[in-house]
Amino acid sequence: MRSDELPAGTPHLGQQRAIDAIRFGIEVERPGYNVYVLGPLGSHRHGLVRELVDERASRKGPPEDWCYVNNFSDPERPRALAFPAGQGREFRDDMHALIEDMRVAIPAAFESDDYRNQMRAIEEETEKEVEAQWKSLEAEAAREGIGVLQTPTGYVLAPIREGKVIDDKEFEKLPKKEQRQIQVHIKRLSEALQARIESMPRLQKLHRERVKALDQRIIAHAVTVLLDELKQKYKTLDKVTAYLDEAQQNIIDNAQDFQQPKTSPLPFLSRDSSQLFTQYEVNLLTHNGEGQGAPVVYEPNPNYPNIIGKIEHRAEMGALVTDFRMIRSGALLQANGGYLVLDIYRVLSRPFVWDALKQALLNRYIRIETPGESYGFVSTTSLKPEPIPLKVKIILIGERWLYYLLSMYDHEFDELFNVAADLDDEIERSRENVQSYSQLVADRARTGELLPLSESGVRRVIEQAARNAGDSERLSMHIRSLDDLLIQSDHWARKRGSKVIERQDVASAISKREHRLDRSRNKVLEAIDRDVLLIETAGARVGQVNGLSIIDLGEFRYGHPMRITATTRMGTGDVVDIEREVELGGAIHSKGVLILSSALTSRYARETPLSIHASIVFEQSYGGVEGDSASVGELCALISSISGIPVLQNLAVTGSINQLGRVQVVGGINEKIEGFYDVCRSRGLDGTHGVVIPRDNIKHLMLREDVVEAVRDDKFAVYGVRDVDEAVTILTGVEADIVNAKVEDQLVRYATLRKEFSEKQEGDEQE
Repeated sequence: MRSDELPAGTPHLGQQRAIDAIRFGIEVERPGYNVYVLGPLGSHRHGLVRELVDERASRKGPPEDWCYVNNFSDPERPRALAFPAGQGREFRDDMHALIEDMRVAIPAAFESDDYRNQMRAIEEETEKEVEAQWKSLEAEAAREGIGVLQTPTGYVLAPIREGKVIDDKEFEKLPKKEQRQIQVHIKRLSEALQARIESMPRLQKLHRERVKALDQRIIAHAVTVLLDELKQKYKTLDKVTAYLDEAQQNIIDNAQDFQQPKTSPLPFLSRDSSQLFTQYEVNLLTHNGEGQGAPVVYEPNPNYPNIIGKIEHRAEMGALVTDFRMIRSGALLQANGGYLVLDIYRVLSRPFVWDALKQALLNRYIRIETPGESYGFVSTTSLKPEPIPLKVKIILIGERWLYYLLSMYDHEFDELFNVAADLDDEIERSRENVQSYSQLVADRARTGELLPLSESGVRRVIEQAARNAGDSERLSMHIRSLDDLLIQSDHWARKRGSKVIERQDVASAISKREHRLDRSRNKVLEAIDRDVLLIETAGARVGQVNGLSIIDLGEFRYGHPMRITATTRMGTGDVVDIEREVELGGAIHSKGVLILSSALTSRYARETPLSIHASIVFEQSYGGVEGDSASVGELCALISSISGIPVLQNLAVTGSINQLGRVQVVGGINEKIEGFYDVCRSRGLDGTHGVVIPRDNIKHLMLREDVVEAVRDDKFAVYGVRDVDEAVTILTGVEADIVNAKVEDQLVRYATLRKEFSEKQEGDEQE
């Protein structure tokens, strides 16, 4: 049956445990129940999370809209206003319409006849008060024969006779008594004149207050009608109506600023009334339309501004200035009331983000500020917006090692991310799962708009999935690898003009991919063929074994043989690992050598002191050596060296060992076998070549087709062993009992020689 004839499969095959965990985390509406999804790259973890979160979000109502508005009493601390979903945009548009109406209504009110008549009345009233002041002074002075004269330098008092001002000469001709009386009158009137002059600022202030009161009455009448309509519309939102009251009072209090343009001879100091209206605008940060469900936000670049938000600045006269309109929301606020999906590795690699994210979750509110302000690095004046309550579910996606690292070293992590959803890397290769996997292959082909697969093509894809899992009884759930294989198979099928992806197309995709990546492997094989790397595939050698190593290059890994040699002589019971001595051996490799040393002492000459000095080394190894998969080969090399029985070089061996001599499972078994097979094939297979592996690894075998064919044709062999005795029998061609007896005899001989040597030394010292 072709893949396009298969029904749709179960989405996210084999991930039910992770699905249940994610659903649990996003359904529990409690603080701290955020989710961490554990899974490797390419496991389709983002698609799974997005599907489950979208499903949950669609069943929830949209959250509130949030706006920032001017704080008229403290502009450096903008106020946050919440609105039911969709009303935030309406309020912003309503305020914009209000501003446009005020731009027309306020100037019109100041240009009305009513305003002009009232202004004229105020001016006339002020003029009358000033005139009354001067007339009373002039009348009083006239009664005393004194005139009040206005000159370019101010007011002066002078005596008058017959309606004329007398000069100094005429004044001197007057009687002394009259002169003194005139001087007394002038002094008294000068004081009254000074008092009236000093009262002028008070009259001017009174005039300004009357004008201001008039302006406020006029502008109040102009805007009250407009604002009352808005107050009625948003009467159920107390904070919004309180803000409208404050805005109305601010407009009234600053009525004269709207009366006429405030200009300056210098253009950059000019300020027209249109700029005054910007303080009544609304900065809409989040908008959630009705019926769209809770927001789901994925931020691919989680730097600080993109997550927390930012406050922008503009340059004016060489200085950076800002206001509430330049506050920008981040993903945390955009997802407020919904779900925020983040890649934890990217979060941790951006400065300040992880701490800021945790702080927001712990405090349960969002404070938009720059990192410099939060850490006290910035000393310049900036905005301090009112914090916004936070209710968001965060889903982190990352690899397992990051989860365990955070859990171990960040004491707040477990408190904030209480739910772990661990994706399965593989599933059992059962009949039901194979059928489901076939449907998954069909679904991925349909989704990618690829050619359908034939039954044999699907079967080959499943075989490759088992190989990727490194287990013939398991199937890899690495979806990216599956997609890549299908895309490349589709390419080769189309190239040969086929309408269906056949088995040969899948095989071509696999082989071509290996060819693109196998430069390093070819170099190693070439070095072996040219005897640069010394590997023997024929004959027999004492103390020399073909071990199997694996090299992992990320997307491609391969195995190749490596010579292991051992030498032994009489000594004090030391087994020297040369790799460890020169610090090229890792901890696991060193552990393996110590275990094989224990296995050696537990198997042979238990009642005799171990009197041997042995050394083990990976020949022509110039890099680090790690792992214990060579410990069987190392022990066999030691046994061969001690017994003097040679090891067959047409065989290679891999496997770890415990202290009791049991051979244990190792990784990369397929690549290791294929690595030795490639070397033997290049030199000519003669039917004697083969590999010794742990018997428990047989279930993991998913070998290349050419290797399987060679085994089927008896040109190559794979031997499974349970313990070191079976391995020794195959590698030497001699029964294990005979080999073990020779080892026992040799170890006893070493012990005897050492005892004799020690006694001789003691005798020489006594003489």
